[in-house]
Amino acid sequence: MTTFHSLTVAKVEPETREAVTITFAVPQTLQTAYAFRPGQHLTLKAKLAGEELRRCYSICRRAVPGEISVAVKAIEGGRFSRYARDEIKAGMTLEVMIPQGNFGYQPQPERSGHYLAIAAGSGITPMLAIVETTLQAEPDSAFTVIYGNRSSQSMMFRQQLADLKDTYPTRLQLLSIFSQETLDSALLHGRIDGEKLHALSRSLLNFSQFDEAFICGPAAMMDDAETALVALGMPQHAIHLERFNTPGSTVRHASSVQADGQTVTLRQDGRDRAIVLSADDESILDAALRQGADLPYACKGGVCATCKCKVLRGEVSMATNYSLEPDELAAGYVLSCQSLPLTADVIVDFDAKGMA
Repeated sequence: MTTFHSLTVAKVEPETREAVTITFAVPQTLQTAYAFRPGQHLTLKAKLAGEELRRCYSICRRAVPGEISVAVKAIEGGRFSRYARDEIKAGMTLEVMIPQGNFGYQPQPERSGHYLAIAAGSGITPMLAIVETTLQAEPDSAFTVIYGNRSSQSMMFRQQLADLKDTYPTRLQLLSIFSQETLDSALLHGRIDGEKLHALSRSLLNFSQFDEAFICGPAAMMDDAETALVALGMPQHAIHLERFNTPGSTVRHASSVQADGQTVTLRQDGRDRAIVLSADDESILDAALRQGADLPYACKGGVCATCKCKVLRGEVSMATNYSLEPDELAAGYVLSCQSLPLTADVIVDFDAKGMA
């Protein structure tokens, strides 16, 4: 179900020249709806030049009654991100979807763990909520954060991370790595990649001792980091990745069945609706939106899992999947933004949200 509410912007705080934190006021009647697991994201909706745009941004702070915060970094050509940085002000209202996403960690007060976060650039955003919440909720746990940036000036949440270090001096280890800033230690200069992690393992960190690892940043960095962590002794199941939004991908049809003119049945809010695909590369989601269906979606790039649905009958193919876990795929879940029918009798269910 697509659930948006109009939330008032309580404050907008600059983080760097390109990034801001936007805090929304959450009325008491909606606080249950906006409860979140650290690491999840919000989808914001706005009309710019007559076009509806949706973008998802990670929740960047621990849960505080009455408010919820996301960080937005303006990117070149990013219409929504530049609008958010330059034009969103306190007192405005925006349409905000309830928290979504599978990434993150729900702290357990009785647990004693040692966790690792690896982030580059704005990839620190979901990590801040995870680290802050975990250190507060698990008094016997520790966190190591490896954070890469071009320079200290481009570092998001620099003060917040310093404050966390002051609050938890023995339980938080923060390693800042800069690619364009000269440092005394060569170990902390450069980019986060497999070679850098192997170097850190030789002189500073025993990666096999971490219970969980969380990685967010550019795709190449995450792939390198994941491969390195496995090679350095971490089990694959303990490594969790959160990919940035990517532009909507063109879905390639890989079947002799022609999608053009094919009917797919959607089940939503207990009702069935038939939609017709108009081209061989039109996804189920795009076809449904074109025909007036109000389906949940955000990135359209296979990243956020907002458009997840379950195949009840027939078969579909997905062009890209960055968000569904193997058990979800085995249970029949797909991303509608990346899915095309392979058979002529496809039924997909948007009410089936049992796996999170």
